[in-house]
Amino acid sequence: MAQKIVIVGGGAAGLALASRLGRKFGHQGDIEVCLIDKNTIHIWKPKLHEVAVGVIDQSIEGLQYRDHGLKNGYQYICGAITGCDPQQKVITLAPVLNDEGDVIIGERSIGYDHLVLAVGGVSNSFNTKGAEDNCIFLDSLNSANRFHDKLLDALLQLNETQDSVSIGIVGAGATGVELAAELHHVIESVSQYGYRSISKQHLHIHLIEAADKVLPQLPEQVSFRAQSVLSKLGIKLHLSVQVKEVTKQGFITKDDELIEASIKVWAAGVKGPKVMEQFTALPITGRNQVQVDDCMRVKGFDNIYALGDCAELIQESGKPVPPRAQAAAQMAETLYNNICLKLKGQAEKPFIYKDYGSLVSLSRFSAVGNLMGNLRSGTFFVEGHLARIMYISLYQKHLISLYGWFSALVYRFAQKLLRWKRPKLKLH
Repeated sequence: MAQKIVIVGGGAAGLALASRLGRKFGHQGDIEVCLIDKNTIHIWKPKLHEVAVGVIDQSIEGLQYRDHGLKNGYQYICGAITGCDPQQKVITLAPVLNDEGDVIIGERSIGYDHLVLAVGGVSNSFNTKGAEDNCIFLDSLNSANRFHDKLLDALLQLNETQDSVSIGIVGAGATGVELAAELHHVIESVSQYGYRSISKQHLHIHLIEAADKVLPQLPEQVSFRAQSVLSKLGIKLHLSVQVKEVTKQGFITKDDELIEASIKVWAAGVKGPKVMEQFTALPITGRNQVQVDDCMRVKGFDNIYALGDCAELIQESGKPVPPRAQAAAQMAETLYNNICLKLKGQAEKPFIYKDYGSLVSLSRFSAVGNLMGNLRSGTFFVEGHLARIMYISLYQKHLISLYGWFSALVYRFAQKLLRWKRPKLKLH
């Protein structure tokens, strides 16, 4: 009987792992690889802010799980995990509903021999009053599309009234900074598409950060340069400002000041998804992450793994692996090798995180970052066209993990051709 490897979550880590395992084992018959995700389309998470503002179209950039699974040797199952019974080696999937709320597929149970949890992370509101009800949490394709719809409505109204629109973003990490810069680019471009009454004076972008600088996790030089670019673009920076409540009108700070915003985004902090609270048989932390050992095995279980933002892996330094795209990619690579070793009856190898630096896109205006590792000792600051090219190369590396070298190059070339004939902004 074939062994069954079930991977829950089709994000960067889960999809890369399913792709490689599927290509290696999926056509042999003795090992079955299944990928479960509640969405039918994959978008690389660092690109969600581009979907939100309409710079990229998911119909071009999106990967269809079912088609990709057919070509790469894994089975795609549509569903959202709701429970895990490690004793019975079974997970439970929620019913699938249509747009009217009718049940298409009832609740199901899926058995496994080896289970991988790769359900990703979500923004952490830190229990801020009103945040869940009034903010968009830009951590999924659905939330990106929701922001896009709100932005289109605001532009349509703005073009008629010549009033102004205010957008507030809590969190000046990579997501918040990149979204703010991309919004400024979009507002400069919409006049080409009939919005002739709109200019950058009509858009007020507020970037709110509790730390005293933007990109607080990155080196001072990177933060300073990004802050300089954002300030020149006219983005209003609220540094060392903590939000205590979110209302329909905007953000109320701890000093009882109101930062008005008609569209509100929460992009601060990372935690595991709420569903993790239901996995009571597993060691779940207060941040909804599952505790894993240095081989990414869930503590107490030899056949359950977790990786990416939903996993807490403590390094030798005593610090957890950071919730970053490069960490998820490295974990997927190591876990692929470990599963191959385990299936051969060999010992698994511990995961060692290597920080290669960070790159942050500032839309077409610039890019900044720092490089680490084997390039040189210490860190190396990059910005401008060089940083932009390197940022794009990260996406190409992600595509390679999904398709392989040759297919990734063909896929990227096809994307470029489609973009050449389509509008530069998605305004529908």
